[in-house]
Amino acid sequence: MNPLQVRHVREALVRQFDGQIDLSDLDDKAPARHREQAFLSRALAAMAVQHLAGVGPTEAAAAVIDGFDDWGIDAVAVSDEVPHVWLVQAKWSDSGNASLDQASALKFKQGFDLLLREEYALFNKRFQALADRVDRAFSEGDIKITLVVALLGRPVLAEAVNFVVEQARKETEPMTDVKVMGLSDFHELVRAGVGEPKISLAARLDGFASVPEPFKAYYGTMYAGEVAAWYEEHGDRLFAKNIRTSLGLTSVNRSITETLVKRPDYFWYFNNGITVLCDSVRRTAKFANSAGGPGDFVLSGVSVVNGAQTVAAIHDAVRQAPDTASGGRVWVRLISLEGCPEGFATEVTQATNTQNQVKARDYAALDERQARLRDDFALSLHKTYVYKRGDVDPTADAGCSIVEAATALSCAHRNPELAMRAKQNQELLWEFGANGSYHLLFGPQPSAYRVWRSVLVLRAVLAHLVAGDGAREGRAAQVAEHGDLLIAHLVMQQVVNEPFDDRAADWDRVLTMVPALTDAALEWLIYHFDAEYPSSSALVTFKHPQKCRQLVELVLESVLSGRPRPDLPAEYSPAPKETERKAAAVAVIVNSGMVADGAAVEFRAVTGPERRALLPWIASDPRRGQATWVNDRRRPLLWAADGKQYSPTGLTMQMLKMAPGEPPKAVQGTTRWFVPGQGSLAAIADQIRAAEVD
Repeated sequence: MNPLQVRHVREALVRQFDGQIDLSDLDDKAPARHREQAFLSRALAAMAVQHLAGVGPTEAAAAVIDGFDDWGIDAVAVSDEVPHVWLVQAKWSDSGNASLDQASALKFKQGFDLLLREEYALFNKRFQALADRVDRAFSEGDIKITLVVALLGRPVLAEAVNFVVEQARKETEPMTDVKVMGLSDFHELVRAGVGEPKISLAARLDGFASVPEPFKAYYGTMYAGEVAAWYEEHGDRLFAKNIRTSLGLTSVNRSITETLVKRPDYFWYFNNGITVLCDSVRRTAKFANSAGGPGDFVLSGVSVVNGAQTVAAIHDAVRQAPDTASGGRVWVRLISLEGCPEGFATEVTQATNTQNQVKARDYAALDERQARLRDDFALSLHKTYVYKRGDVDPTADAGCSIVEAATALSCAHRNPELAMRAKQNQELLWEFGANGSYHLLFGPQPSAYRVWRSVLVLRAVLAHLVAGDGAREGRAAQVAEHGDLLIAHLVMQQVVNEPFDDRAADWDRVLTMVPALTDAALEWLIYHFDAEYPSSSALVTFKHPQKCRQLVELVLESVLSGRPRPDLPAEYSPAPKETERKAAAVAVIVNSGMVADGAAVEFRAVTGPERRALLPWIASDPRRGQATWVNDRRRPLLWAADGKQYSPTGLTMQMLKMAPGEPPKAVQGTTRWFVPGQGSLAAIADQIRAAEVD
């Protein structure tokens, strides 16, 4: 315990977040101390978000969802630039001895599992404002999730607690990691925010040279071990003026690390290096000879403004293989800001971070097979094939791009892992080498007919899945979203014997088969997913190669057997009309008195189309998602937006008609309206019925 550090953190939380943290769910009659403790705990979660996600205090405060129906998650932050989600549980302690108990850890994991299963409707209205961003991040293949435990105490978890958190990580690796922050970490953040001394470093440049004017700068190479030591001591503070900090374990950073670990002598040739802005750069007298030799420098006010990913990846490589990786060399530029005009540092940062980067796809464009394929498209099909990044993609009827072609060929390949790679990250399509996707897809030169017809099948599958969005809910909708390319793979395997390369083939006949094949593949995939992995999420399962191979084998066996399609649970489809039992839900609640007259009721979207149509619309006027319960068997919801009473289904349909987008044909309103802390109206009615039976 350090009372001074606790006081510093408390004062910083009040200074940054007073008036920003939502406490509206707390009873106005609640004791002042209770409100204060709730504020401090929520503000601590916001400070963790502010640091980890690199956002301002207003956005960090908006990330806090603590309250009824938070499921153990106090804050949720989302990075849109790189798909990354942070889930935070925070514990405040006036004495600086906060810890996480096992019950809280289990609830945290339960909330994490619910998000993975995309059961967003179970979370409170604060989360609903973030649900669409979380959903979009989860739909990205290469997502990173960080479970954050923020404690105003020692950053150590008890053995039983650590077991729960590690279990959550292992079940979802490699996309999930864990970060524990303690009192010392938060105090460091507070110190940094109130003028902590700027970073000073020593640097030795080998083969250095200088740029004397108009502004002083030096450049040369450094050993990777020396750069890793910078990061070991100062961490992300090195990137204080950068546009972004380290992005974590991205595919690019993995490649940087792998090069340094396996081929350190190649590293200088493969890497663009780093740019360091300094308030001042001073040469020491140790090496006073002219440029071209080694030079020792003392740097003050240091910030790495370009190369944050390189620095973090170097640190990771040196930690993995210190003897090997430390000897690699990296190109370094040191720019002194002494005598520079106002705004120069910002201009350098923006310019060095916005130049066009060479991507793996650009190397594929150098392959002569791509030029031959372009010519084949033009001469055989009279269509356009675009393979250079920057060229405008043709319209759907006029041709396709190399990206769409590679995705379609991935789905057509007999190995389902290639479809998984395409779904996870398009950059994986351009992996070279014997087992890389690019060689497997384009190694034997495919004809324009095979590529184009594969693209047409892929488009038909995806279009049919999108057209059926409104007819699926729950796990069925999740399988269709996260398994779409795997479904395309299953369809492709059923038409594998069709004459893809035959110029005279009647391909319209094949395309007319696609909707039925897609429905069969989807329904059998849902069936086997439920049977084999009943408690797993589609998001996790469809990233696992072994599980996907198993599911593909089971589905193909089922569809080729000619057996009738399986019957799926009724809750996977919106009911064409509310059954008598569900329609009576309101009456059951009114009769029981389980929901008090005047209780707050809030809307929560259940399906992806609903989230996309309604959540932005509600965000523009929060009253649209709020209602008051009235003990009326026909119209129990008094809508805050217009002061009129509606039935749950009637109000939901009214909202869908008013919001942009096509409303679904049917919706069960009692599953969309929730009483905070009690559940949906449908769930409350079910609980009442179950109690009556007991």
